[in-house]
Amino acid sequence: MIKGYTEDFVSRMKDFAVIGLSPAQVAERLELGGTDRTSFLKDVTNDDHPLSKEFRAAFRHYEENIDAALNTAAIKGDAKALRLNYELQKQDKIDEIKRKLFGI
Repeated sequence: MIKGYTEDFVSRMKDFAVIGLSPAQVAERLELGGTDRTSFLKDVTNDDHPLSKEFRAAFRHYEENIDAALNTAAIKGDAKALRLNYELQKQDKIDEIKRKLFGI
């Protein structure tokens, strides 16, 4: 269990992450306001916080599902899917280089 969050809360947050919602959208869906919202957004965007790690792991499932659907369409000959797949892979490499060089 993550300190300050119930198992039910974390489970619901992960359910929203799996469908691709951003942390702010998750906060809206969980009807968080005031200091609860601020604390949640601070924790979920802090890479070292366990809540952030859970969110990112769940969100990766969403990304994997999108990648799988895109790859399937590209394999079936969809030219737009093939182009988009290429562009996304190119952007991923650029982002990785930025992280390594500049910590962005």
